[in-house]
Amino acid sequence: MTEALKLMLTGMSTVFFILIMVVVLGNLIIRLTNKFAPVPVASTVGAGKSTQEISPSKLAAIISAVEITTKGQGKVTSIEKLKNK
Repeated sequence: MTEALKLMLTGMSTVFFILIMVVVLGNLIIRLTNKFAPVPVASTVGAGKSTQEISPSKLAAIISAVEITTKGQGKVTSIEKLKNK
């Protein structure tokens, strides 16, 4: 019985340790990637043109939805209508 408990605790500890390492290394890779290879900032020249086609109430609804969904971390840079095929 005690041997089974030792084996179970060893297995659970190993899995827990590996999962912690995956999370830590994943966050480290994400931080290093964002630091040394940042995403280029897109110009907002086209954004002014596309927002003129959208009513102000729809634009406000889209911006509000993005803010709620991303919890204030995202922003709308351009809005384009998708073409149906």
